[in-house]
Amino acid sequence: MATAVALSPLPLTPGAVSAAATPSQNSAVTPAPATRTLDAVDPTAANNPGGLDTNGACFPGCRGADQLLAYTPAYGKPSTQTNPYGTEVVVEKGRVTAIGGNNRAIPADGLVLSGHGTASKWLGDHAVVGAAVTLDGRELTLTIDGLTRVIAAEAAQKDARSRITTARAACTDFPETSATRNLTQADTLIARARRQYDAGQEESAAQTAGQALTLARTAADQSRESRPVEGRGVWVRPTETTPEAIAATADRIKQAGFNIVFLETVWQGYTIYPSKAARAAGIEDQRPGMKGFDPLKAWIEAAHARGLELHAWTHTFFVGADSAENPGPGPILRAHPDWAAVEREDVGVAGPRPSSQEKGYYFVDPAIPAARQYIASVFQELMNDYAIDGLHLDYIRYPVSLPYDAGFSYSDASRAAFQREHGADPYTLTEQSPLWPVWNAWRERNVTSFVEQIRDLQERTKPHIALSAAVFADPVDGVKKKFQNWAAWVDAGSMDFLTGMSFGTSADSVAHDTDVMRRRVGDVPLYTATYGPFHGSDPGLIGDQLRAVNDANSDGTALFAYNQLTDEQATSLSNGVYRDPATAPHAAPEAATRALALHLGRRVAEATGRCVTTADAAPVRGRLAAAATLLKLGRPDATAAAARLIDSASEQAQAWETHGNDAFRNTITRDLGMAQRWLHTPGS
Repeated sequence: MATAVALSPLPLTPGAVSAAATPSQNSAVTPAPATRTLDAVDPTAANNPGGLDTNGACFPGCRGADQLLAYTPAYGKPSTQTNPYGTEVVVEKGRVTAIGGNNRAIPADGLVLSGHGTASKWLGDHAVVGAAVTLDGRELTLTIDGLTRVIAAEAAQKDARSRITTARAACTDFPETSATRNLTQADTLIARARRQYDAGQEESAAQTAGQALTLARTAADQSRESRPVEGRGVWVRPTETTPEAIAATADRIKQAGFNIVFLETVWQGYTIYPSKAARAAGIEDQRPGMKGFDPLKAWIEAAHARGLELHAWTHTFFVGADSAENPGPGPILRAHPDWAAVEREDVGVAGPRPSSQEKGYYFVDPAIPAARQYIASVFQELMNDYAIDGLHLDYIRYPVSLPYDAGFSYSDASRAAFQREHGADPYTLTEQSPLWPVWNAWRERNVTSFVEQIRDLQERTKPHIALSAAVFADPVDGVKKKFQNWAAWVDAGSMDFLTGMSFGTSADSVAHDTDVMRRRVGDVPLYTATYGPFHGSDPGLIGDQLRAVNDANSDGTALFAYNQLTDEQATSLSNGVYRDPATAPHAAPEAATRALALHLGRRVAEATGRCVTTADAAPVRGRLAAAATLLKLGRPDATAAAARLIDSASEQAQAWETHGNDAFRNTITRDLGMAQRWLHTPGS
């Protein structure tokens, strides 16, 4: 999501399925300077009214929606003070030195450019490390010149050297010989590029520096840890129209290192496959443009042939969007307009209306039995007729229901049902009414009861597949704005795993969201969703975010979305955090724990004498080996004994003497924590 209105893995907008337009620093073609007028320099309430909320107070950093701002030392604060929803570019001595994140420190000899929404995308499209920056009043110019690529290569060289040094010191499991060789070659090319530039050979210098940049970035990626047991999901909107094209996409997904595909199977009210359930309900039975072909069947075959899990990604209560491709409320509400969720301000208006807070989006009312039954029938059809590995619920919530007049749903059916149960028409209630909390709880229960209904259906129909959901990271905010109480779902055992959506553009922000979710989700596997491809983020930033998510105790990660994944980003993943093949833990927790125990035992052995003493390493290695042996037996008593050994190994590792080098111990105890959770997961 590019705006602060964080929804869910979004339905992609028409035309947004191509790769991000971030300029390649390896290209020999120098683009024209990019110019834009800033909304404000050193924003305040006085000079930037667009940065104020409805109460006249500044948003964080006084940065409003879609604004592009500059913060200089005259701002008077050490950092921009912005929230996580945007992109910032650090400029020092007239050159871009860093890209990504928010609340950036303001350099004494430069400034920070900060963009939100469309301005964030503009920065992503035009700002590269090394670009020359000029600011004339509020007129900003970014120029990629002959020196840009040399500076970028030197910055990447410095970053790679630092990362390799850190990884070596932390006994990280990485291909050190290859990484060092790539860095050495980059050093040679950078020296040559400098000589070429100094001799006036700018085009040659740019080409040489581009080669060096690739090598340095590869070396940096190779220094990253790649865990062999974790979830690695990616959301995919299918656009392919032949089995051959699907196979080619599946190849690219596999090569990037993913192990789970969330295939957009039901979106904007359409199924991608020919649906008997839709036809029986009088609803158009397949997405236009896909008729005569069953993409879901071909996708399942292609995914399984490559060892990828295929989970049907479904938009549960979101059923249509105003767009050039499919204007109007979508096929479900065209056939059954009385199923529509109704916003408070639209009571009395004829026909389905879109949300005011989620522009152009139409929803069905979660309280209407017929709508619920239809959605459930589609899900049952998916489980009965297709060899999917999981059902992935998205938009499993009400539309955003704040402020008060934007609340949902005040359909005739909801109002009548609530009045029968509680003796009052909810339309007459205010936020001060005694029944207001009851009305909120009633709406929350409509969502939770549907999750329970689908869980029961899944356990009766296909008990071996996974039921998961894409949910908002903050459980309190999810309940308050959308009546999505995912904490209750995990408490009830209704979820096999969650993908928590973290929309921030920095490593710190996604780590924070992961930590919030981890504290509440318990032992249920958590795969934090980050949005680097959608934001057009630098490949290195995506890697940093995934590492931060892991260190915040996720059980894996997921990226939104494949349709914006660039070749540079995919290559970075396959060289770095997704370098080694991995198994997702949710399907077989015991097997996952055994594989992890063997891996950690090997890591401890290799680090003995460098990052852990022989005396400290021995008992941990022994317990891990014994646990792996027990888990191979597959008996409940053996699994319980293995869990006790894993617990003991974790206690031993936490007590290691590190003499100030805590990184290796922290990594081992982090992963032992994963193993402990997996063995405690219900059903393991």
